Amino acid sequence: MKNAQAATGNLPNIHSLSSDERKKFMRRKFSGTSRFQREFGQDAVELDCGEFSQKLRMEVIRLLAAKGIEVPGDDLENLHKTIAPELKDYNFDDGVNKVTAFLYDTDDRFIRIYHAMVKNCLQKHFPYPFYFQATTTLRIHCPDGKNSDHYPRYHTDINYGHPPEEINIWLPLTHPVAPQYHGFRRTNVQNTRNILEAFDYDFAPLIERAIHDKPFNRNINTAAPQVTTPFGAMSAFDSRCFHTGEPLQHHTRVSMDIRIIAVADFNALTVEYQGTGRRKIRYVPGQAYHPLSSGQF
Repeated sequence: MKNAQAATGNLPNIHSLSSDERKKFMRRKFSGTSRFQREFGQDAVELDCGEFSQKLRMEVIRLLAAKGIEVPGDDLENLHKTIAPELKDYNFDDGVNKVTAFLYDTDDRFIRIYHAMVKNCLQKHFPYPFYFQATTTLRIHCPDGKNSDHYPRYHTDINYGHPPEEINIWLPLTHPVAPQYHGFRRTNVQNTRNILEAFDYDFAPLIERAIHDKPFNRNINTAAPQVTTPFGAMSAFDSRCFHTGEPLQHHTRVSMDIRIIAVADFNALTVEYQGTGRRKIRYVPGQAYHPLSSGQF
């Protein structure tokens, strides 16, 4: 079975391809119609998240309190006004501030609620077996943090080793505040293609440009409107869409990222995908993905 091959590493690793092979491969991946586009007829949709937005918001508040960070009045939108200034400072390389790092370690209670969301919410919107991110990504963005000029930094997760077949799910755990809303922008797939054509689908110079050329990022803003997803909903989008955070001005934004991939799409992969970060995580069940698919737990 192909999924067994992928899980045991019998498929060629994406990073084993030559530069020319990888560029041609990615050009093909970005040129086709994705499962997401076939199902929804567009590149991004807002989907109801029901009770889970509030449950997960309260879990973040609980986890922060366990780390000694109180949220007065459960007012996450104004967290930046009460925490120590150094907790808002970003690492320029990865765009993570110190308060976000407190959420790297969750606990069984949080995981139970996350799994309930997968079972009772995500499966409703994506009614087929899928693998899902084993560990969610929680982010806290605050105004006035040192190195906030890390942002904007446009990218797709594919730049960093994720499969193009993934679906991105972005869940705000705070309310949007105009005019920035969440301080999160996203292009459509065609605009991503237009940008990638200029780089011949070579991610390395694109990443360097996004890191060091702020006018380049600001120019993409014209093709990347603000995401205005209301609290209580989640934004699901084709993983080929460029997106970025940006420095916030007046409020704290807390959000959660989840990536899923249909089991059928995973089984059809012709290469094994692996992250480019420190952990070099493989995008297979038991590593980046939960060992069980959505239909098995």
